Amino acid sequence: MLRQLNRIGVNVNQIARALNSDLTPPDIGQRLDELHRLLELIAKALRQPADPGEDVAA
Repeated sequence: MLRQLNRIGVNVNQIARALNSDLTPPDIGQRLDELHRLLELIAKALRQPADPGEDVAA
């Protein structure tokens, strides 16, 4: 699990560097921005407990 999370972090960092680069063509920048938003949604979902009742019981 930690290896997968680390890989996600590496991918997010690569996207951030590409988004902040002046050398990135506009069309690729738009695609990277869409991918960035998707990764944010995935990260948000991973932070949420699977079962809200389970979090209370713990």
